[in-house]
Order: sequence, then C-alpha cells, then structure tokens
Amino acid sequence: MNLKLKTDPKLFHHYIIAVGIHPMTSKKQAGKFFLKYTPVYFTNDDVENMQHAAMLTQDKLFKTTNKEAIEATDCQELTSTLSALKLSASVNQCTLHHFSSENKMTEEDFETLINAANFSESSKQLLYDSIIRG
Repeated sequence: MNLKLKTDPKLFHHYIIAVGIHPMTSKKQAGKFFLKYTPVYFTNDDVENMQHAAMLTQDKLFKTTNKEAIEATDCQELTSTLSALKLSASVNQCTLHHFSSENKMTEEDFETLINAANFSESSKQLLYDSIIRG
C-alpha cells in the first residue's frame, strides 16, 4: 500500500483522517465538511517499518512477498487498517488527509479543524493542503 506520505523527523506523530461532505439531502448540514472515521494514528517508527517492508519486496536477491515483508516488519495491523480506510473512504466519497504533529492530537482536535473549515478559508486551505493524492 503506497500513500506517498511526506514525513519530517521532528514531527513524530502522524494521523490519517477521512473527511466527508454532508449531501444536499441533509436539512441542516448540507455541504458541510465532517470527520467520517476516527483518525488512524502512527509514528515515524511505523513509517520506517513500512518503508523497510517496501524495500524488502523490491529485493532481487532475496525474493520477499508483500505478506512476508509486512510480517517481518510487524506492519500487519497498520497496513490492514490503512487499506480498509482507503477503501471505505473511496466507497463513501471521502478524501484522505495526512497530518503530522510534534505532540499527540485528539479526535476532537480534528473535528474542530474540520468544523472550522466550513467557515474559515485558512482552515479550508489547511485541509486542502493535507489531501493525500494518488
């Protein structure tokens, strides 16, 4: 699974969130952004393990399957969680966003950011800049 995330060693905590937009059939919330799923949390260590797993699958000398590489680097849970999130977001027409932070964030922090994007151009731009493309 390749999400092409940009990481910074100084920002140890990472989150992937899915953002949806209420449909026009929603009487009070039509067109408003909302947090669709609980944020998926991981660290720089997890990113390194995933990168190591990807390198193992490319090794020509020691052929390694995706499953073997994921098991060898202990990435099974994160890989399955991210795969499920990517599929669910696609089916539910949500966008995926990546955020990095020096400190841990809560689900409420993300709900506040997303709610602010409904009326603040700077918050909306922050959401737009965080979209995972590809």
